[in-house]
Amino acid sequence: MGWKVKGEGKDVLEVWEDFYGDLWFVTDKEDDVEFGYVRLYNMPEFAEWGSFSIACIKEDIGEHKIWMVDKKNWCNINTYEDGLLVKVE
Repeated sequence: MGWKVKGEGKDVLEVWEDFYGDLWFVTDKEDDVEFGYVRLYNMPEFAEWGSFSIACIKEDIGEHKIWMVDKKNWCNINTYEDGLLVKVE
């Protein structure tokens, strides 16, 4: 049982959210680089899969403005977009 972004790809390992409502869905991690799906709150039409660095994002916007979403709250992420994060059994 796991979670997938829009029911596609690999299982989601982590979800990060920032103060502005942007979301990062991590499906792979290697050293200081993550891969997954990124959905910016103000530009959801440009959501895409790709590589990113949570460490760099923390440096850019401030460590107190980004946090890892507790897995028990992942079901609430669909308030952003219906079907954005799907529980797969």
